Amino acid sequence: MSKLNLSDIQGIVVRGYRMPMVRYFLLKVNAPAEARALLGRLAAEGGSDALQITTADEWHVATPGPLDNPRSSPKRKPDYCLNVGITWPGLVALGVDDRFPPVPTGSFDAFIEGAATRAERVGDHGDSGPEHWIGGFGSGNDHVMMGLYASTPEAMQQYSDRLIALIEQGGAFEPLCQVDGAAMTEMVDGKPTPVPKVHFGYTDGLTITPRIQGGPEPVPADHQEACAPWLFVLSDDAANYDLPDPPALWRNGSFGVFKMVEQDVVGFENFLQSNKDQIDPELLAAKLCGRWRNGVPLALSPETDSPPGGINAEALNDFEYVNSDGSGDPRGLRCPVGAHIRRCNPRGQPVAGQGHPGGSNNSHRLIRRGMPYGPKFDPNVPYDGVKRGLLGYFINTYIENQYEFVLKEWTESGEFAGRVRLNPKSKDAMIGSNDPTESVFDIPRAGSPPLRLKGFPRFTTTKAAAYCLLPSITALRWIAATP
Repeated sequence: MSKLNLSDIQGIVVRGYRMPMVRYFLLKVNAPAEARALLGRLAAEGGSDALQITTADEWHVATPGPLDNPRSSPKRKPDYCLNVGITWPGLVALGVDDRFPPVPTGSFDAFIEGAATRAERVGDHGDSGPEHWIGGFGSGNDHVMMGLYASTPEAMQQYSDRLIALIEQGGAFEPLCQVDGAAMTEMVDGKPTPVPKVHFGYTDGLTITPRIQGGPEPVPADHQEACAPWLFVLSDDAANYDLPDPPALWRNGSFGVFKMVEQDVVGFENFLQSNKDQIDPELLAAKLCGRWRNGVPLALSPETDSPPGGINAEALNDFEYVNSDGSGDPRGLRCPVGAHIRRCNPRGQPVAGQGHPGGSNNSHRLIRRGMPYGPKFDPNVPYDGVKRGLLGYFINTYIENQYEFVLKEWTESGEFAGRVRLNPKSKDAMIGSNDPTESVFDIPRAGSPPLRLKGFPRFTTTKAAAYCLLPSITALRWIAATP
């Protein structure tokens, strides 16, 4: 298996930046030659006067930190990171599609057709449909996404101003939309401190980064097999797709599905409270997600979010739902089979799309790089009219078999669980396209019929989506060299 060329891969693909804020720019190509030139400046060999796209290399900036070897290059985190995604209409608008033969049908169909065309199959219909997306998303003019991460508000303002000046230089791009995200904060030692939480109240980031064979980030070992790198980095040695010509455009790139999802926090909390006569609201929140809101998984602690002795942070992701011999929690008595995290990553459980019984479900894994937007929800002022949600990328190399498969076959279907028959109308209660006239969520109980909850609405609404190529540094230079 090829070793990852970290200096050629955009950092967001295989590294979590862990910066507290992000600003995404959606751009339309106005002047192709100037736009290509700017992309080249952002990926210039040896650097340039422009901001530089962040690669997956280790940090080598600023002055040595307290843990750095003074005889080596310092590895402190920079104060910004920058990444670029290009849609298929964007490649056409940049004028580079003439430099390669037609992309063969197959594993790249989804990228070429785009998020709006394929929205229905992932549950983006009704209020989540492309006709309701904001700021030019799905219009065909959604050409380029630039994501700017920053360590402080001051850094965000400084680098955002510089990036906007570059974008508008020579009329290269027309900005269509700007969306900002920021980590939620809590008071720690008297100071507001970013915390990994989402507006529904759950601790985030516990299961979004699979272990990658030869990957640059240490991830605690768990029961799941490490993922082949070609699941997230486009490679010549992939098992289920072939790189089309020219390889320089695709190799070491990835696909990022950008999503902006609004969360109905009031509706979610009201649903929890409306069932308090049947089940404790916090237990219901845990059953819907598969984890207690503090991150403790039901698979390890089904009765309490504070088990005696606690659970080591590195063990919070080290569990299985169904073991190879069929033991474990096949009926969902600890963690419901239809719970959110069990649907999105069923681990070794027999489900639709598993290669063979007891085998890995790794071929459908995703990396999510997400950030909340909107202020923290205050339960004392629930109807404040403020929009809240999540935005970011789902990273994969085979959109049909990873991002779209997970949503269509696992979160939107009641048939995903193989031998465990869920209600045919059952969808992911947290992110599924639920209709109150038919929504249903079953909580199994030992020795009794399941507790069946019905009539809940959709709690998330898609506000924007784009299927982007996250080109390698080599690819960006190749684009810039187009005559």
